[in-house]
Amino acid sequence: MKVLFFCLVWPEPSSSAAGVRLDYLIRLFIREGFELHLSSTAEQGSYSALYKDLEGVYRHSIDPNCSETSAKLAQINPDVVVFDRYPTEEQFSWHVMEACPKAIRILDTEDLHGLRRARQLTLEELENRGYPTHLYVAEHEVKPKSVYNTIALREMVSMHRSDLSLVVSDVEFSYAQKYYGIPPNQLLYLPIISSRLVGQFSPLNNDTRTHACFIGNFKHAPNRDAVHFLRYQLWPHINEALCGQGNKDIECHIYGAYMDAKMERLNNPSIGFHMKGRVDDVFSTMAVYRVLLAPLRFGAGVKGKILDAISMELPIVTTPIGSEGLSVHLDGVDFPGYVAKTVEEFKHSAVQCLSDSALNRWEFPTQKSELNERLDIEYGIRCVDRVKKMLQRKNSIMNPIKVMLEQNSQLAHRHLSKYIQLKNES
Repeated sequence: MKVLFFCLVWPEPSSSAAGVRLDYLIRLFIREGFELHLSSTAEQGSYSALYKDLEGVYRHSIDPNCSETSAKLAQINPDVVVFDRYPTEEQFSWHVMEACPKAIRILDTEDLHGLRRARQLTLEELENRGYPTHLYVAEHEVKPKSVYNTIALREMVSMHRSDLSLVVSDVEFSYAQKYYGIPPNQLLYLPIISSRLVGQFSPLNNDTRTHACFIGNFKHAPNRDAVHFLRYQLWPHINEALCGQGNKDIECHIYGAYMDAKMERLNNPSIGFHMKGRVDDVFSTMAVYRVLLAPLRFGAGVKGKILDAISMELPIVTTPIGSEGLSVHLDGVDFPGYVAKTVEEFKHSAVQCLSDSALNRWEFPTQKSELNERLDIEYGIRCVDRVKKMLQRKNSIMNPIKVMLEQNSQLAHRHLSKYIQLKNES
């Protein structure tokens, strides 16, 4: 059997949780006996995974606005097509429906972009109404006009149109049904499972762990907002409180891929706030810190930085946005840190973590490798089994809304693609 991945960007598992997720899916399908084909309209970067360690991986450059696209797809003739987030589904699904009508089409949402945007719009509205230090957006604050934003509507159509949509948290599984109206039989909960070696570095003794850190990809809007908020609304007060206790040398170090000049300007050594840039290995970096500060005010899905901190037994101070969707990853233990709903709660919790020597109060999941293997079997293998069963009954999948959207969108996207193609040729 063949599986074709349409990637929004070439997978970068060292750069983001989205890269970790995509890398896991690729390796999962190969491990389960699929011949793997990868395509992306983006350029390969210095940190792109090339999969030279894997056999049977074929790379393609497929342009959605080219007359040869359907012929290329027919030649590959995949049994399964995985779209990496909704923009690639919009670009390529009509080609797949036309050239490979028997292929199962899977949308990997990564996280629900429409939910993230709804929370962001709500936050911006609250700030415009005079709440500049609003720490996070609760569900009851998200209004219908924000829920049904342009991104959400596009994502919703992609999910209805796909045979199966993968979501990374139980929260999003419920959200997709409640707000998007996606039938349960077109949804599959597949948590983030890492193919990286988890916990390969042991945390240092509590007495030698110092400073606070934040790690995140700066192409991701919630990370940019979190660091900006940390720099101006949180850390100056945290630093002042620590200095008042005699802890004058404690600093906050900010790491992340794609740190641009705008983010670098947040650097302020006078208050111990240092913009550090990309790290080669997140685990060895986290091992020396005392706490992860993650004031995520909006977002969706499961946060890779939180999962990595749990793996490295690094206490966390975050918001309900940062802590959601973690139940299967915590394996029955309580969240290892503080979940703050207000600015004052966040500042107090951060100061407590950075000045308290008793960090051993937090309980972390034990047997991390075994937990990862269990998630792989319970969710990863089940995902592939579900896909194989769908292949056996492809012709019986007849959801009226799905069929309607397939027909209408196929016409719309075909005409748009033909227009771009003719424009490029002129």
